[in-house]
Amino acid sequence: MKKIFFTFLIAILYFTSYGQEKLTFESATYFHNISANEVPRFIELYKKFTDMSLIGEKRTITGEFLFRHWYGSGHTFVAYQQYETMDDYHKDSGLINTNIRKQIEATENKKEKEMLAKEWGELKAFWDGHTDEIRGAYEKTAMLTIDNVDFDTPFVMSVGRYNSSGSMSKLGNAFFDWSIKPGVTKGTSIAGGVTYHYMGSGHEVEVWQCFNSLVDFAKAVSTPSKEDRERLTFNGPLQSKPDETTDEARKTFWSLVEGGHEDQIYLHIGNVNLDKGIFDLAGVDR
Repeated sequence: MKKIFFTFLIAILYFTSYGQEKLTFESATYFHNISANEVPRFIELYKKFTDMSLIGEKRTITGEFLFRHWYGSGHTFVAYQQYETMDDYHKDSGLINTNIRKQIEATENKKEKEMLAKEWGELKAFWDGHTDEIRGAYEKTAMLTIDNVDFDTPFVMSVGRYNSSGSMSKLGNAFFDWSIKPGVTKGTSIAGGVTYHYMGSGHEVEVWQCFNSLVDFAKAVSTPSKEDRERLTFNGPLQSKPDETTDEARKTFWSLVEGGHEDQIYLHIGNVNLDKGIFDLAGVDR
C-alpha cells in the first residue's frame, strides 16, 4: 500500500510541475486472451451494455473508443475513456454500473430480464485477467486532427510506447513536433496525440497516430510526402534536405528514448457518440 501511495504521490507532483497547461485524463483497459471466435460476441456485448450505460444519469466521460489489436504483442482489445478530471473518472465507474443495473431491473419481461443479467455477467467475464492504467494528456499535444475529421470509420491507429532518460514532456513534445504535427498538417494522418503515464502499469510516454486505412498507414511510413520530394536533390544517391525544425525534434526525441520501446497497430471498432447517446460501431449506418 505504501508503494502504491508513493507512486501516486510522485505522479501528482510530476504533473503539478507542469500545471500551467491544462491536464486531462485517459483510462486504458486492456482485454487479454479473447479468442478469435469470441471477438464478435465481445463486440456485440460491449456495444449493448455501453448503450445501456448511457441511459439514465449522465456519465462523466468526454469520449470513449474501442480498438482491436491487429499487430504487435499482447492484448486483444483496448478501450480508451477520456475524462476532464480524476474525480470524473472515479464517478464514472459507479454511473456505468448503476445505469446498467437500473435498465435490467426495469425490464418487465422475466425471460428478457434474466437474459440481460446473464449477458451482463458474460461481458464482465471478459474483464478477467485485464490490465489497466491512467494516463495524462496536456491540452496542446493531447490531440491534433485534420479539419472536419470523421471518426465514424474503421480507421487504423499506430501506437508507440517509450520511456525517457530525462523529461517525459520533452520527449513527448519532440515526437509531436517531429511526426504528429507534420503528418496531420500534410494530411498523411487524420489525428495524433501524446499521453503520459499517471497510474497503473505502462510506459512513460505513449504517442499515437490515426490513418484512414492500412494502405494509408503503410504509405505514410514508407513513402516521402510531396513536400519531402520537393526537397530531394541529386548528389550521388537520392538525398533530401531535412526540414530543420522536424529534424531537430527527431534528434531530440531519439536522444531521450531509454531502453526498448513497444509498437502496436489497432483497428477502430467503435466509439461513444455523446450526441446520439450510443456506442457507434465504425462505419456508415452501423
